[in-house]
Amino acid sequence: MAVTELKESSKLKLELDGGMDGDKPIVKSKTYSRIKVDAANENVYEVGKSLSALQSMPLLKVKKVEEVELLEE
Repeated sequence: MAVTELKESSKLKLELDGGMDGDKPIVKSKTYSRIKVDAANENVYEVGKSLSALQSMPLLKVKKVEEVELLEE
């Protein structure tokens, strides 16, 4: 049984440093949807870095979240 994937959507997620709550770090996130599913990882990362410069909190991580449908051939 062969299974193929069909990319349905991609999102860019920025994880930001929201400070500390006692001894626990606070992680805030911002998600940007409708990213092209065929966008190169390098391009998504660069856009994430650029958008993080507009935020008031320091950037922790840039993530690309993909939703795929698995199809049986």
